[in-house]
Amino acid sequence: MVNGLLDGETPTVGQPSSDFLGDLFSGSQSIPVTKAEIPQFPTVDVFTSKALKVTFSFTKPPGKPQSTQIDAVYVNLSPNPYANFIFQAAVPKFIQLQLEPASSSVLPPQGEGVITQKIIVHNNMHGQKNLAMKIRIAYKVNNQDALEQGQINNFPAGL
Repeated sequence: MVNGLLDGETPTVGQPSSDFLGDLFSGSQSIPVTKAEIPQFPTVDVFTSKALKVTFSFTKPPGKPQSTQIDAVYVNLSPNPYANFIFQAAVPKFIQLQLEPASSSVLPPQGEGVITQKIIVHNNMHGQKNLAMKIRIAYKVNNQDALEQGQINNFPAGL
């Protein structure tokens, strides 16, 4: 049965039998098991500057092709820690955006730690218009305000 799962076949539990009630208690009734088809999307570096890298990974809830959960990871590439770190995003009107709270507001230096954040988008024109997002990242470095901005257009197809 394990080989059937790995080979993409539809596995079954037990062997077919004609005595359903007897087989129900003996455990040999044939029951088809189908695997969920969950599309896989590549992880994408959506923003990189000399001081910061933002990476998105994507998952879709089953049965909701218009919805996407984005798991964002923020990495500080500089030798100085960032305080008061805030990620903001704007999307076109046909997309609904929900930003969950970030895991921290302090981003350690030189990739020694990361901040993570869950972003949920709902594309009301899924299949007709691709995801697009403008981002704004604010933080303090050496007690000075810093601001980075960009636009993300390289979302994988099918989101």
